[in-house]
Amino acid sequence: MKANVDKTFEILEKKNSEANTTGIKSISKVTILVMIICWFTIFVEGYDLVVYGVVLPVLMDPSGWGLTATQAGAMGSYALLGMFLGSSIGGFLCDKMGRKVIIIASIALMSIMMVLTALAPTPELFGMYRFLAGLGIGGIVPSASALTTEYSPAKYRSFFFVIMYSGFAVGGVAAALSGVFFIESFGWRSLFWLGATPILFIPLFIKYLPESIKFLQATKQQEKAKRLIEKYQLPDEFVKEEQSEGTAGGSTSIFSKRYLVSTVLFSIIYIGAFLLIYGMNTWLPQIMKEAGYPMNSSLLFLLVFNLSAVVGGIIAGGVADRLQPKKVISFTYFLAAISILLLSIKFNMVVLYILIAIAGFGTTGTTFVLASYVMRQYNDQNRASALGIATAIGRFGAIAGPLLVGILMGMNAGYAINFYLFGIIAIIASIVILFMPSFNKVNAAK
Repeated sequence: MKANVDKTFEILEKKNSEANTTGIKSISKVTILVMIICWFTIFVEGYDLVVYGVVLPVLMDPSGWGLTATQAGAMGSYALLGMFLGSSIGGFLCDKMGRKVIIIASIALMSIMMVLTALAPTPELFGMYRFLAGLGIGGIVPSASALTTEYSPAKYRSFFFVIMYSGFAVGGVAAALSGVFFIESFGWRSLFWLGATPILFIPLFIKYLPESIKFLQATKQQEKAKRLIEKYQLPDEFVKEEQSEGTAGGSTSIFSKRYLVSTVLFSIIYIGAFLLIYGMNTWLPQIMKEAGYPMNSSLLFLLVFNLSAVVGGIIAGGVADRLQPKKVISFTYFLAAISILLLSIKFNMVVLYILIAIAGFGTTGTTFVLASYVMRQYNDQNRASALGIATAIGRFGAIAGPLLVGILMGMNAGYAINFYLFGIIAIIASIVILFMPSFNKVNAAK
């Protein structure tokens, strides 16, 4: 087996010398292919999770289902509870079964549940279908994240990863725009019909999405790995970096002495991160509506919140490639905290949009860099499991966010108290990330 791997190295080195190309140039085609497909899957996740916040004011309206704030908060958490289970299982499965198969299965399950959600006759069935959709969504992040990381050149890994993960915020933008253009004319169910269309792309995924070479090698499928290497003429860095120390133990090694502190801290940060993201994406339109803004303006706030995350997240990802990621993450969470706390004060519309933009960049945008940091902190055999577990535990925050805001709004405590809650969480995340160990020099350099 070792002889086969060595032979593969020799083939790669020969091809690299003949091509006389290195780094991003030599693998641009496959990197772009993988990134586009994975970007789309993350886009689908972002759309699915933000669309509930878009339709929520309609569901709470007496002319709709007339949900109370507490009921709406609970229903918002159903999909996130499903994501908790999906992330827990999906991270391990994509380290055992492969990244590609989990991505395809996740998209299929989520799309089918979106169809059923669009047809749901009662809030109870609506909530059940949202939970099942969450199972599918939960498997997308660890598999798409691992695949993008493993097909990105080391020098630009954070940047490519953040570009891919920006799909989440673009999906949120698409959900907000869909609400602006379609709810009034076609009703809230039309947004879920739109969310089911990704199932049409599955044949393309099956045909064009390559499996992870790292996964194939780790599971002793050397011939398949060799065929992919030759097909895409990959440089040797895509194979050699696999031979870093500390890879033994596979997915369970994330709880070893070497990685335990990182796993615990990432999990804590993800709890806060997801509470912010899903709490605000679920409730921001309704909070701003209660603050006295019209429905369309409230949806535009959600649009700005997610649009700024795309631009800001990409910029932060580029900076993280040059500076320590934890310092970048700490700074952006601090910016988010300040802007969110200031949202409790009524400003003119220009200032308000600026504050919401900074909040979107510092919460959702920062999560792009955070996920990339997880990918860099672990090795190739356990990074999907690490992100799967950290995001799965983080779903407790995602579940808590909509519930807490729903309870606070049900108590008529005023809209400002929700921003106090979000601001405090952002400050905690800004501090906790600074305690992340920097021991993993080999992977940090990738």
